[in-house]
Amino acid sequence: MQLSKRTQYGLRALVCLCEFYPKGYLQTRELAAREGLPTKFLESILSAMARAKFLSSKIGATGGYRLAKNPREIMIGEVIARLEGKKLLQEADSPTADDQRPGEIAVDILQAQLSSAIGGVLESTSLAGLVDLVGQQSSSGQMYYI
Repeated sequence: MQLSKRTQYGLRALVCLCEFYPKGYLQTRELAAREGLPTKFLESILSAMARAKFLSSKIGATGGYRLAKNPREIMIGEVIARLEGKKLLQEADSPTADDQRPGEIAVDILQAQLSSAIGGVLESTSLAGLVDLVGQQSSSGQMYYI
């Protein structure tokens, strides 16, 4: 499974915005610079996440974007579903087992198990949980406290 650049950038932005929750707003320009992302593309991603109620926005010199709710309440699966614009793990219509060869049945079983495992991770991982994992693996020693 490969996430689109849109989703990758959106997740990177959310992780960065966790540092500012609930302090204040972060401007798109600053967020793009911190994460090394293209500003225009990031703006469209942030707008989509604001429409989905993951972020709130404020216009003006002290404006920008911030998390609209606690990172523990933002589930990664919901964010990915919104940014991908389609069901990430689409179930394929497969012929009945009577019409399939044993190898085809084996592949279908494995694909169903993989989809279930990935879906379970996405549904059970919150943004706060992801940030905790980042803190554990970060080589810079940077830690976000939520």
